[in-house]
Amino acid sequence: MMIGETEIVARFRLDEKVLQRWIAAGWVKPRRGPEGFLFDETDVARTHFLCDLSYDMDLGDEEMTMVLSLVDQLHGARALLRAMTEAVHRQPDPVREAILTHVRVVVTPRD
Repeated sequence: MMIGETEIVARFRLDEKVLQRWIAAGWVKPRRGPEGFLFDETDVARTHFLCDLSYDMDLGDEEMTMVLSLVDQLHGARALLRAMTEAVHRQPDPVREAILTHVRVVVTPRD
């Protein structure tokens, strides 16, 4: 479900200029519709997160850029891990067991 710019501004009690700045910075990437920006669920969640960082945690633009970069990297790593896990599960039992054994050796702390 997509919502318009007016609704997202009202939902988060945002100043329109702040939202425009976030869009210009690439922090939120809504689609441009015939009547303005359209926000999907991801955009709404991202806007909520930006509100938390900006208003609740009082982060400046430089800190916001750093935090968002780290969060985006984490999401990318999670997606890769999810895809790799699915690929491992699709392997025959001996291959899957060999992979899991190797992973356990690599991640087991050494004294």
